Amino acid sequence: MSSLPKRIIKETERLVSDPVPGISAIPHDDNLRYFDVAIQGPSGSPYEDGTFKLELYLPDDYPMCAPKVRFLTKIYHPNIDKLGRICLDVLKNNWSPALQIRTILLSIQALLGAPNPDDPLANEVAEEWKSNEALAIATAKSWTEQFAKEGD
Repeated sequence: MSSLPKRIIKETERLVSDPVPGISAIPHDDNLRYFDVAIQGPSGSPYEDGTFKLELYLPDDYPMCAPKVRFLTKIYHPNIDKLGRICLDVLKNNWSPALQIRTILLSIQALLGAPNPDDPLANEVAEEWKSNEALAIATAKSWTEQFAKEGD
């Protein structure tokens, strides 16, 4: 196994010993830079009661550059596209080496609770969110029901 930077080891240990409520991040046995992530939809959001699977990868130059994170569970959200890519400032231009895996996962969970159609990645979803929010939320709920329920 390749040696991991102390920083990654520390963050991983903390994720395991002091997990974030509603979020789990488990490193792959064969590559500790890859994490299987599960995020529970925040209560009061259209994603409530859903568990969303994501993959998180720490590139070689982490923490100088942001982790790569992608939704594996299909989700109807203006800031997450069909490929599961996430439009989130802390994963792009607002990344700072002071941030950690847990900070990123909390930001993603917060994004589920507060979709931002003004900074969209999925344009049609954002358009619907702006023109008919009730319908967009209903679609988000039905996708959550369909794709993000445990035991599927």
